[in-house]
Formats: sequence, structure tokens, C-alpha cells
Amino acid sequence: MFINLNLTLQRIHHYIFYCILFLTVQSATAQHFHFKNSSSSKASEKVERIKKTHENSENFLNSFRFKLSDDTTFKNSDYDDSQWLEIKNDSSDTLFNHSTILWLRANLQDTGVFANVPLSLLITTSGAVELYLNGKLLRSIGTIGVDEATTKPAPAFINQIVPIQLDASGKNILAVRFKGILNEDEKKIEFNILNQNDLSVSLYSTVEALKEIEVQSNNLLIPLFLSAVFIVLSVFHFLLFLYFRKNRTNLYYALFTLFLFFIFFSLFKIFSGIDITTLRQVSKLFVCSLFLVPLFFLGILYEVFYKKMLKVFWLLALALGITLGSMLIYDYSNWGFMVLLIFLFTTFAETIRVFIKAWRTKKDGARIFAFGVLFPIAGVLLMGIISSILNKYGFSRTAFILNENQGAFFGFGMLMSMSISMTIYLARDFARVNNKLQLQIREIKQLFDKTIAQETEKQLILENQKTDLERMVKERTEEVVEQKVVIEQKNRDILDNLNYARRIQEAILPDTKLIHQELSDSFILYFPKDIVSGDFYTFAKTEQQVIIAAADCTGHGVTGAFMSMIGSSLLNQIINERKTSRPDLILNELNNGIFESLKQSDSEINDGMDIVMCAIDLNRLQLNYSGANRPLWIIRNGEFIELKPDKFPIGGFQHKSNAAFTNYLFELKKDDSLYLFTDGFADQFGGLAGKKLLSKNFREKLLSIQDQSMSDQKKTLSHFFKSWQGLNDQVDDVLVIGIRI
Repeated sequence: MFINLNLTLQRIHHYIFYCILFLTVQSATAQHFHFKNSSSSKASEKVERIKKTHENSENFLNSFRFKLSDDTTFKNSDYDDSQWLEIKNDSSDTLFNHSTILWLRANLQDTGVFANVPLSLLITTSGAVELYLNGKLLRSIGTIGVDEATTKPAPAFINQIVPIQLDASGKNILAVRFKGILNEDEKKIEFNILNQNDLSVSLYSTVEALKEIEVQSNNLLIPLFLSAVFIVLSVFHFLLFLYFRKNRTNLYYALFTLFLFFIFFSLFKIFSGIDITTLRQVSKLFVCSLFLVPLFFLGILYEVFYKKMLKVFWLLALALGITLGSMLIYDYSNWGFMVLLIFLFTTFAETIRVFIKAWRTKKDGARIFAFGVLFPIAGVLLMGIISSILNKYGFSRTAFILNENQGAFFGFGMLMSMSISMTIYLARDFARVNNKLQLQIREIKQLFDKTIAQETEKQLILENQKTDLERMVKERTEEVVEQKVVIEQKNRDILDNLNYARRIQEAILPDTKLIHQELSDSFILYFPKDIVSGDFYTFAKTEQQVIIAAADCTGHGVTGAFMSMIGSSLLNQIINERKTSRPDLILNELNNGIFESLKQSDSEINDGMDIVMCAIDLNRLQLNYSGANRPLWIIRNGEFIELKPDKFPIGGFQHKSNAAFTNYLFELKKDDSLYLFTDGFADQFGGLAGKKLLSKNFREKLLSIQDQSMSDQKKTLSHFFKSWQGLNDQVDDVLVIGIRI
């Protein structure tokens, strides 16, 4: 026979475990204390065990009475408690405020059934309790103070045994003085009912009570063992991740097992006995871990089957973090539980989707993970089927035990099977990698042996062929020497021809003395890239003006030199023989001459030239200018003036467009500086960065030397060009003509 008195708050944290595993959140009011006489199945089994031991026993339990007040006379056996409220076996929950001390009284009548049977009270509480039998204090569990600060609760969830001796001659009054502990997290509740407690007082035979204590101690071994296993797995796989960070599966598995460790270690701490304040903190860690376990299991699946994290994972993690953070800071709420329920449903649905897709696409490891998810579900279904069969054939007690443990089996089975399946997968993956490495080592060894054999064979071949190779090398050396002599002779012939061609080209170019006679303050900077050049200049004197031009033919070296000779010859005919003096007309006739000379109407030859042409009337200080892709620069009193050319060259396919060149008339002033040039100077690579000089820098250089004479400007430009070029090759022919009016 036993008496069980249970005071519980429905939102205490250990209830959440089973609610979550069944995807059911029971939101109950947290503003009240619930007091009811226990009629649990476990209690019924204890009663049955005692009934079997004492077949002739009678129920000596009278209804409990309670009062929300505090008076030391309440403990006396002769106190009249007839006005107290009764709580009977079939009564509903009774609500009361935490702030008052609660007294409970029960009349225990021994009719001799338990004669010579040692009895004990089994107490479980998270508050402070004083037990009195017939006015005498049996045991104080915790300390009941005058306020919350002086009240010290007992360790929660720990069964404590209190031996008692009933007086068989009359009634026995059991009085219980109880005070709960203020729940600091709920100070802002509107109803000002702020308690969260649990109290259970049961009467057992001492043998049964000791068995309960023994069962409780044994039950602590399971969560302790599992927490040790999971923390070892977490540390081990985290170290694997640190040494091989490319495989992030180990990281997510380390986090997965870490939160499993938190779950089981929290259970161990809760049921090994802690005060109510620590219990609340541990319970929060427990609840958070319960939700993080399926999240990181989903992350493991993404890493295994997708090799990356999908956006769904981060969205779920964000929603979970915000919800748990809000609930932990601002207390629990119905909307928070609904969000968590949606989170669990979404995570479960996404897990099933990943499994189905992995199964359909035959992903590696899909069967292993499917076992981890389906095993607990199949186990619960099987337990239900077995339970129905047992009920049908009269084994109701065994069937009841199966039904009662389905939730625990599903919860712990899901956690364990997921962990075991992941461990199996990683172990198999590690074994595969190891086998692959061993196979590669064998292949490398075989390849090494084969290579050694081949090298040995090559050495033998080389030794046998050494004499033949030396003879062949000697013969080839003699041939190379003979060819070298021939090549050197040919090179000398080519250089002689090129030097002769240079002399011819120099003879064709105008004499610089004639230019200086007419343009006393002028210079010509001329640097051919090769022995002969594709750049050339021309000069002519008419009755009223001087004509001067700078041209850049297609290519450089021999090809450019041929074009320069053709262009120079044609200009001589146009200016000196045909007496054409206007620059645009000269360029038009030069364009026609190139077109006809190279027969560009009947061939694919598109060679031509860019040219700047000027006619200067020194008496009137007038300038006529025309250009084909080459501008004319004028610097006057430190200011830069650019006469822009027509954007097409001499010769080439553009002749078919019948384009004509434009003539520009420009009024000169005394001390104006004119510059005609090709693109070779500005296109030269050099400087510290090895980049092009560019027209902008060339122009700035010209502006900076305007205080110098033209001869000094030539020296300055020559030195600047060579300094800029440095060790770089010259990229093109260079021609710059400077004239000061």
C-alpha cells in the first residue's frame, strides 16, 4: 500500500522531451500550481506488487486535506482539519498561489495488515518539506525560511527515503509542511503566481522503497555512459576536421554528437539531484540541444549527399536561433512553441525528402541513413503490434509496459540510430579511403618497381649505345661547324645588303643641311628600329613656301623600307615634277599613286602609310596642313594646339571609299613650335613599370623643354627616349621633326 501526493507545474522542462519527440507541444498555463493525488500507471504497479505480498490487506487511505496557511498547530494529531479542502482520488486539479506555505494532512489507519512490515516514505521534491507523524518531526528536506531568500530547496528529482513506524492502536496523522521556490523567469506574469515546483510523497514497504532507490541509481548509469560516448565521438571527429578541413562532414557530426552529449549529460545532472535554479538552466540547455540535434543531422545529410549546405539549412538555423533566443530571454510562449513545432515538421520533411532523393538517385550511404531514420519508426510500430497481440491473449501488464515505453523508445532510438548510422557511414568511408590508399600504395610500388626495371634497361642500352652516340655526336658536330660557317657567310651577305640598302635609303632622304638652310631652328630625330626603316621624311622648297612631311609606312625593317622608298619617290614626283604644293592635294595624289603602284584593286595587299604634311609660308606666317592618321602639334607661349588628321591612311582598302583629305589653314606667330612625328616615340615600352610612354607623356615632355633651342631639344628628347627604353627592345621606328618659326 502507498500514498502518492504529486505537485507539478506542467511546463517543467523534462516534460518537453516527450512532447517534442511526439511532435506535440502541450502548452499549459505557467501561472498556477497544480495539486492532485497521483493515480499513475507506475504507482498502480507498485500497489499491485504490495497487494500480492499482502493478499488480505485493506486500503487505509483517507482523503488528503490541504490548507494555504502556516500554523505550527497543524502538525498535531488532535488538530481539527475538518474545514480543510479535500483532495480525493477522483478530484480534479486544484490551483493555488506559491507565496503561502502549504500544509497537507492525511489519516493513516493501520488495521494490522502491515504488522511487522517495515514502512518508509519516499519523498521527491524541488521545494522544501517538513514531515510530521503524530506531531513529531520525521525529517526536514531542505529548509523552509520566512521568505524566498532564506528558503533552501532540496535537490530536485531525487528520491529520499524516510522510515516510519505506524501506531497500530489508532489513527496516524501524517502532516506535510511545504514551500515552493519562486520562478525568477516569470516575474512579469500578469496573475502574480510565480511558482514552479514538484512534490511527491509515497508510502512503501521499506523493501520496495529501497528497490526504488536502487532503480534510480541504476538509471543514472545509462545517460552517464551515453554522454561519455558522445563527447568522445565529438572530440574525435572535431580533431579529424581540424586535420582535414576539406571534409566538413566531420565538423557537423562533431556538433551533432556534442549536442547529444548535452542532452544525456543534462538528463544525468537533472536526475542525479540539483537545486531548482540550476535545474532551470540545465533544462534550457537540454531543450536547445533537442532542437539542434535534428538541425545538424540535416546538415550532415547535405554534406554527404550534396557536398554543400543548402539555403534551407541556414533558414532553419536562423529561425531556430531567433525563436530559442526569444523564448529563453522573454520566457516561453505559445507562438514560440508553434514555431518550434513548425521547425521540427519542416526539418523532418526535409530529411525525408533528402532520403527519398538520395534513394532514388542511388547516392552512396542512402541505405545506411535510411536505417537510422526508419528503425525507431519501425520499432514503435512493431511495439504497437506486439502490444495489441499481448492484450488480445491476456498479457495486459506486459502490453501496458510496451505502450508506456513507446515514447522513450522512439526518442532515444531516433537519437541513437541517427548517431550509429552516421558512425557506420564515417567508419565505412574511412575504411574505403584506407583501402583506396593501400591500393594506390601497391600500384605506386608496382610502378616504382617497373620504373626501376625500365631504368636499369635504359642504363644497359645507354652503355651499349655510348660509343655510337659519341661517334654520331662527333659527326653532327662537324656538320654543325660546317653549317655555322655557311650561315655566318650568309648573315654577312645579308648584313652587307641591308647596310647597302640603308645607304640607298639615306641617299633618298632629303639632305638635312638644305632643311636647316630654310628652317634654321629645327631638328630631325631619327631612330630606325632595324638597319633600314619604315619611317621617312621629305622636304621641298617652292617659290613661296617650304613643304615638309613625316611618314610612317606599314611595317618596319625591309618591308617598311620598300614602302618608304615607294612613298618618297611618289612624293618627289608630285611635289617637284607636278608642282603640287597644297598638302591635301599632295596626299590625294599620293594615295592614288600607292593604290596604282601596289595594284591594290586586283590584290589583297592593303599596305600603306600614315603621314603628316605641312606647307609653310615663312613670309606670310601661314601654315597649310593635311594629315592621314597623324596630327600636327603646335606649342605657342606654353599652350598646346593640336591639328587633328583625317582618320584614314594612305593606301589600303579605304581607297574604294573615294575619301579625300582635308586641308587646314592656320595662322602662325613668331616663336611657334611645330612638331611632326610618327607613333614610334609614344609607343615605346619602358620606365619602372615597363609600360608604354603614351602620347600624353610625350606632349608633357615637349611642353617642359620649350625654353630650349631646337638643337638642344633634340639632345634632350634623344636622352629621354634612351633612358625610358632602358633594357627594353625598341618596338618601332622613331621619327620626330621639330620646327620653330
